[in-house]
Amino acid sequence: MNEQAQKNLITELSRNVVIKIAPEEQPSFNAISEAYFKNPEKTLKGEGGKDELIGWGVAEVTILVTPIVLEIVKEILKDIIGVYITKNPTLFDKFANFIKRLFRINPSPPLQPLEPQTKEQLKPLSTEQLEEVRQRAYIKAIQLGLASDKASLLADSVVGSFKLTPSLLVAPYGN
Repeated sequence: MNEQAQKNLITELSRNVVIKIAPEEQPSFNAISEAYFKNPEKTLKGEGGKDELIGWGVAEVTILVTPIVLEIVKEILKDIIGVYITKNPTLFDKFANFIKRLFRINPSPPLQPLEPQTKEQLKPLSTEQLEEVRQRAYIKAIQLGLASDKASLLADSVVGSFKLTPSLLVAPYGN
């Protein structure tokens, strides 16, 4: 599994969540995510402060949502990928490419239907699995210091990012 491809996928799924729940962090998302991947523990603890992460001063103390989202998406994606990779080691690249096209991260070629074999292997998460994703995201967000209402919004957004319906797997996106 390509580590850079995994980081890119985590980053893009996280960006979609951050845009929904903390749009004010969008301008600093790239800098914060780079800092997170260099040192996740330090970024999650807020050590060095926001000044160090994004290169300019902020008088108020705030909890950054971006590193929390990155951590949650990383953990959940790791589990999901683990299940698929054990079945087919080349599946990660196909899944990553599909997600990038789905979110129009690299919109150059139009989204094509997945190959029949891949469609069967990339079944959407079940309702039970999505409920587990939500619960894990909520608990982790609370553990990382988010208020209950913000943690709930984050958990819902994470579920939305992982929710792939069968129609999206077999039909071109946006047509």
